[in-house]
Amino acid sequence: MKNLCRIISGALASLFAAALLAGCAGKEASGTSDTPAAPPTGGYVEEDVSPDHNYNVGLFVVDGVLNAFTVENPVTPLAQQTVHWYALGQDGQWQEQSGSGFEQLAAQVGDGIAYPTAYLTQDGKLFWSVTVITENAEKTSETSYFAVENGTAQKLDALPAGEASLAFSPDIVAVAACGDTLLTTTTSMELNACDLSGAPVQMELPELELGSRFLCGSANGYYMLDDQNKIWHYTLGGTTAELALDGGRFSISDPGMFVQSAAVGPDETLYVQMSDGNMASGNSRLLCYRWDTELTVSAGGELTIFSLYRSDTVEAAVNAWQKATGGTAAYTWALEEGSEDGISTVSGSREDALTQLNTQLLAGAGPDVLILDDMPVDSFIEKGLLMNLSGQVDTSGMLENLTGVWQTEEGLFALPARCFPLLAGANEATLSTITDAETLAGLLAAEPNIYDDGRNETMPLLTYYNTVQLFDTFYPLYAKDIWRDGQLNETACRQFYELLGQIRTGGGATLKNTAPFDRPDGTYYHPQNNTEGAFINCLCRAFCSPTYSLNGLGGDFYYASRAGGANAGEVKALATASGTTSIQPVCAAAVNVSAQNPEGAVQFIQTLLSEEVQRQNTYDGVPVLKSAVLSQWEEGFAQYDTSTGTDIVAVLESMDPNVPSTVLRSAVGAGAQQYFDGVSLDEAVETARQEAALWLAEQG
Repeated sequence: MKNLCRIISGALASLFAAALLAGCAGKEASGTSDTPAAPPTGGYVEEDVSPDHNYNVGLFVVDGVLNAFTVENPVTPLAQQTVHWYALGQDGQWQEQSGSGFEQLAAQVGDGIAYPTAYLTQDGKLFWSVTVITENAEKTSETSYFAVENGTAQKLDALPAGEASLAFSPDIVAVAACGDTLLTTTTSMELNACDLSGAPVQMELPELELGSRFLCGSANGYYMLDDQNKIWHYTLGGTTAELALDGGRFSISDPGMFVQSAAVGPDETLYVQMSDGNMASGNSRLLCYRWDTELTVSAGGELTIFSLYRSDTVEAAVNAWQKATGGTAAYTWALEEGSEDGISTVSGSREDALTQLNTQLLAGAGPDVLILDDMPVDSFIEKGLLMNLSGQVDTSGMLENLTGVWQTEEGLFALPARCFPLLAGANEATLSTITDAETLAGLLAAEPNIYDDGRNETMPLLTYYNTVQLFDTFYPLYAKDIWRDGQLNETACRQFYELLGQIRTGGGATLKNTAPFDRPDGTYYHPQNNTEGAFINCLCRAFCSPTYSLNGLGGDFYYASRAGGANAGEVKALATASGTTSIQPVCAAAVNVSAQNPEGAVQFIQTLLSEEVQRQNTYDGVPVLKSAVLSQWEEGFAQYDTSTGTDIVAVLESMDPNVPSTVLRSAVGAGAQQYFDGVSLDEAVETARQEAALWLAEQG
């Protein structure tokens, strides 16, 4: 069983009301005067108190004792599942309880996939709801209810009025006890109050705002969770809220995880059950938050971070840094990304944002940490605007080819936290036929009639949703050939357009029954089976077809093992005929040479490269930490009971780092779009030449 402890503190944590937590009154943030103030005391201690087999199907506090019901082998017939009933002792150790009645009820339900849920009432009575889904000609479901007495489960024709009846009602999504009062949330997101028998009680209750939810109750009131992962406390019968816990400083804000349930123990200790939503992944945690009046806030200070575009990885690092240091980090970005009909859109001016930033940096001001994606990094280095990070950040665990991308004779000035590799995956026999991108284009052009029939009985070798996406996938692979010393190589540009034309012919330009996934950046890597647990979720702008045409080349690599029966899937870097590969370092972080908090800024970059942040699955790239790459890779295959013989770290480290210029990319993209719209190759190349010449002229 886990018992990992993380100390969390800071001014925001100390805002919790004195009526709830003894010793919390009067705690404020440190002053800003020149006279050093005594460090504030009091803060939360976060502990991972997850019991074994932590797929939670019920979390309750009865008579001051936390009870957790967990299941082994979820999403299977009930006979294959094992339930554990744990109670948390005063010594902080879980004690397994007997008498769940699960073995008796398992024999009384059908053989389909079963979903059990427990409910423990305030007077200690245990009830079960079991829904069984059967796959026949039609998918059917049946729900049964059981009461457990003296360890024996008895099937019920109807639930008794009160807590269990409310908890298992299809019209109610949450119920919690606040002393002798029950609060419920209906499917229409209304809060209601009743007594323990279920009779309505007139009480003033707040309205649920968009994105907020009722969390749990206690004798002192109840708790609500808002869309910023802040937990608010309400006194029963009132509508005024006090901040109990700022989730931005805690693990409840980790990307890819959500709050499944919660309970309140003695002294208003909060227990929060986290999950990634995937029953098979086992990725869930039970977190305990208790107030420690003696805790001293560590001096993390204030930190400012800036990027042109929002980054999930940066936000994860902000949370981790604040948790580790007790400091306050302000993360801002200049441009808002979106998508329209699968095409990426940007609100705001990149040029204006860079002009303002450059002015600040030259004046010795600006943010402490810069996320350099789409910024003129080389220019910043030449002007001496970035701090030398040599010897200050541990890079020993990174992919070796990405540590020195921004290394010069003067030092190391930036480090990436993510990357986009262009990869190909299939069974070994198929992959051996895809020697390079040009060969792939020829194979696609030879099969122009393959389309998605909506049932996955046929599937294109390569799917994409629009030509912008197609261009974005392959341009990084050819950027170095197209641009030589900042000048357009018209022959290479023409060959690139021809390649795109071949791919477009047979690669899914007229897909039926498909639509772009609603991702802000318009890209098309996406969670499989509605989970973020697989490596391929954030793979690259590459391939995303299953297995059916041409024996199945696909970026969904776990599918590759199915293409050849028992053969394991294999993966390799996709190369050009000349052998060029492409791995794009992104989420590149640097420290402003004039940073107000340089120590905190360096620590933030180290946090970006930490196991905690790197292992989180985000949509802005593959990890650069080798251990995190391996972890996501292995979990992605294990989840689907497949295997691979690929040494993924060796593959990624063999690839050529590539940082294409955004402006020059736009010039080639303008010509490509005209070519897709029907102009000749000569006209398309001329458009690229003119766009590039205009930009070069503006540079003087």
